[in-house]
Amino acid sequence: MTKGKTGNSKFLKAYNETGILDLIRMKQAVSRAELSKETGLSPTAISGIVSSLIEREYIHEVGTGESSGGRKPVLLELKPNSWYSVGLDIEVDIIQFVLMDITGQVLHEGSVPLRVNTPEMAVMASAACVRNIMQKFSIKKERLLGVGISVPGMVDSKSRRVVLAPNIGWEDADPAGMLKSKLGLPVYIENEAMASAICENWIGSCQVAGNFVCLNIKSGIGAGIFTGGRPYRGTNGSAGEVGHIVVDENGPRCGCGNYGCLETVASTVSIIEKTRRIVRQGVVSSLNDLENIDEITLKDIAEAAREGDAAAINVLDEATRYIGIALSNLINTLNPSMIVLGKDFTVYGDLVLGTLRSIIDTKALKRPASNVELVISEIGERASTLGAAIIPLKNLFGR
Repeated sequence: MTKGKTGNSKFLKAYNETGILDLIRMKQAVSRAELSKETGLSPTAISGIVSSLIEREYIHEVGTGESSGGRKPVLLELKPNSWYSVGLDIEVDIIQFVLMDITGQVLHEGSVPLRVNTPEMAVMASAACVRNIMQKFSIKKERLLGVGISVPGMVDSKSRRVVLAPNIGWEDADPAGMLKSKLGLPVYIENEAMASAICENWIGSCQVAGNFVCLNIKSGIGAGIFTGGRPYRGTNGSAGEVGHIVVDENGPRCGCGNYGCLETVASTVSIIEKTRRIVRQGVVSSLNDLENIDEITLKDIAEAAREGDAAAINVLDEATRYIGIALSNLINTLNPSMIVLGKDFTVYGDLVLGTLRSIIDTKALKRPASNVELVISEIGERASTLGAAIIPLKNLFGR
């Protein structure tokens, strides 16, 4: 953290408390003397702040550390199971949820079906989900730091309304405001790709990367962008809508109204639809052996490709070619040090990562391409749900 500030105002007290709390989070176990040294605050000031944080059960004492002479210092760390956060990831027909404590430990996770996906129905299901979690774990309302929501669409950076989410049929909706009214709790909302990027930055592959892109591929395609260690949302929150980069002007019509957007040729939905179509047309493929062609999944396609099925390989390679073109443009524009490929890309990414790297090396400018690391998310499908839960924690730690 930056050096602590001195003064008597409530603002400075809160500023220093937040900084101390974040420092304890980063150090994991730290003494009062070390906090004083790191922040420049006096031992008396540190003692007062620490006592206040212990009293409110944000932190606790956990034994002693090493000493170069004299008494061993008492160590402090965040107190598990004291304060909580809930993350919700709203998808086409399901809501993924996670309960996290102040330390970032996942205590509970799962999903609930969303049979009718309107903002009102999604909020109703979300509220029931949060209440069930609170009841199951006996969490008092005042101990819940907040609820984070992840949605697959554009979120206005000022109003925090969902401007447009074509893949779930939402437009000009305020799920965060509605959920806040139902629960009486702080509610935060974020685009799902940005939520994934927040997760990767907090606990994943990008903890030390200041400039990176997290590309999510599912029903749509979106990118969470960090520049200078901070989320980049653009003028009003629509930065990262790479799924609507036009890669084939004669391509299929997109939900946004345009033609040939990346989503129409490289999303999970488009990959599955194309595979089902060519199998129905009689292409030679092991996928013909499945009982119901209309139930072919991305995992089926990936497994067939791993077994050498030419039709499955061709479908994945074509989608990868379009993704490579889009990423090459992002690399030329943003010059990131890392690109993390997440969500459904984790299902088949091992099959095409080499091809994707070759496309980027061919189509992107040599210098930025040579400096970018391309990785498959180790967190995978859970990243946006975890990222949603991390948002209230980041707020607590002044991040």
